[in-house]
Amino acid sequence: MPQNLTKQQQFRVLGLMSGTSLDGLDLCLVDFRRMDTWQFEIKAAKTMAYSDAWEADLKFKPLSDSELKNLDHRYGKLLAHYVLDFLGKENIDPKSIDFIASHGHTWYHQPEKGLGLQIGNGPELWETSQIPVICDFRKADIALGGQGAPLVPIGDRDLFSEYDACLNLGGFANISFSENGQRIAFDIVACNLILNHYSRKLGLPYDDGGYIAATHKCNSQLLQELNQLAYYQQRPPKSLGIEWLREIVFPILEKARLSPEEIIATATEHSAYQIARCLNDFGLNKVLLSGGGSYNQTLIDTIGLYSQSKLLIAAEPINSFKEALIFAYLGLLKHLGEDNILASVTGAPHNHCSGTVYPK
Repeated sequence: MPQNLTKQQQFRVLGLMSGTSLDGLDLCLVDFRRMDTWQFEIKAAKTMAYSDAWEADLKFKPLSDSELKNLDHRYGKLLAHYVLDFLGKENIDPKSIDFIASHGHTWYHQPEKGLGLQIGNGPELWETSQIPVICDFRKADIALGGQGAPLVPIGDRDLFSEYDACLNLGGFANISFSENGQRIAFDIVACNLILNHYSRKLGLPYDDGGYIAATHKCNSQLLQELNQLAYYQQRPPKSLGIEWLREIVFPILEKARLSPEEIIATATEHSAYQIARCLNDFGLNKVLLSGGGSYNQTLIDTIGLYSQSKLLIAAEPINSFKEALIFAYLGLLKHLGEDNILASVTGAPHNHCSGTVYPK
């Protein structure tokens, strides 16, 4: 260890991330140290699957205020139990952790209405785990008039600067890159949310390796209709939420009256086309891929057919835990009182430091 590295320049943070695809809670324990730039080492990482009951609870449905408050508290306690179980199995002393940085689980995302909610009660998480908590990263940005998303790009900029772009293939496909000295980022298209939804109709959790898409025919009429959606003509900053799928995309898919296999094949082609179009439009060459969709070989191959970009899949554990890693970094910046939200990404009037700290 360098002699000039003080204790204040070292931090151990546990990042928590629950994605819209509901495949579980990602926990990523990271040691950060500040030299000329921030360096990181992932010490342990694990995805803890939700039970069937919790998966059902976390699927959006109309709830009364009291029901939603109850769910928020119960989920905060669940997060704490996952944390303590994870640390126990990894033989890690909770007192060695400076704080937990929790994304929470997105219940709704409507920035155009000034609304957004991530459940996973911070006080409950802190009181049950007895580890300080930083959470609610999106709230302040939405209050300032920003999209409240995406938030990962500051981590892409600071921790993965050797790439022209970072492309995350999760529930939605989102991208982050620098243009004219500013970080630009936005959601491109729905990705695993559609593919997993229709795979479940076949009794499968997801389209493993893209086999279903590779062995079934894409419907050209449905593909054309999807590619004409107004969102793809909007300029960033912009972001997508599950509401967009429920209100616009799923009705189109259901109206087509195709088999789940045909919809999976068509949605895979559609996602790949929109992703490649984005890479081509912005002239992005060296692209780091991460997220569950990076294991969908048909999706990756189809992006490659439409684009000349060099697609590099992140090594494990970064591939599976990149978002949890970066939320740990967002928490670190909040802890230090440094900006962790980029106005060029969210459309807020200025960069700012966002998050709520417990205990206050």
